[in-house]
Amino acid sequence: MFGRGKRQANAVAFVDYEHWFYGYYNKFQMKPNVAEWLEELKAEFKMKDLYIFGDFSEPRIEQDMDRLKQITSGIVHTASEKNGVDKDFTDVIMLDYIYRYAAKKKSPDVYIIFTGDAHFLKVAEYLKELGKKVIIYGVKFAFSNTLKSVATSYVEMPRQSQEKDYYNDLIFISLYRLKAKPRTLVTYWKTVTSVAEYNKVPKERIKHALDNLLRQKYITESEQVGYNGRIVEVLVVDWDKVERDGIWSA
Repeated sequence: MFGRGKRQANAVAFVDYEHWFYGYYNKFQMKPNVAEWLEELKAEFKMKDLYIFGDFSEPRIEQDMDRLKQITSGIVHTASEKNGVDKDFTDVIMLDYIYRYAAKKKSPDVYIIFTGDAHFLKVAEYLKELGKKVIIYGVKFAFSNTLKSVATSYVEMPRQSQEKDYYNDLIFISLYRLKAKPRTLVTYWKTVTSVAEYNKVPKERIKHALDNLLRQKYITESEQVGYNGRIVEVLVVDWDKVERDGIWSA
């Protein structure tokens, strides 16, 4: 009488974490949110396995290892003892895993691959020949157009909303800390500069995010008398509006 819900297709995901991590780091100064991404996948598919590949010997990426282990046991460390091994080594190991997984008797219907590398063109074509749905995620500006063309569907990351939320968060975290220092004058340019420098993010991105928050009235500018008696325009956050609209929470 009530009907049945839509059957979720079985899926497996393979993540080139070096592509995701360094793509975000170099182009957006962001960090991958794998847990959020996995929850998004689980809402649509029945996830059978999640494999994450990368050379975690480099200090910046090594810091993510413990967090990733809490998400999946399928961490594949691709470091080699051979000096001078380049990024292709991770690709070769990842491709081998995908081909082996596809050879299983009850292979999932959906293959999700997070990479932007054209090296995965042939495996995507092969999976489609097997009747599999191939969804490819890749970092914007580091995503092969040829690879996009062969996918059943593709998603460029970060999505615009994720990028916006990330920079908003950096601003609100900074301004929330300063709530405990009421004598500190929080001005527009001081905020742009301090948030950008502290988080190693381009000033233009923080400025753009702050301008949007001002436009939406989550933050306003108010005149206040400075230490030397001069009138200064300071930033004032409408924390009630921020919390009510679910923009950010402490």
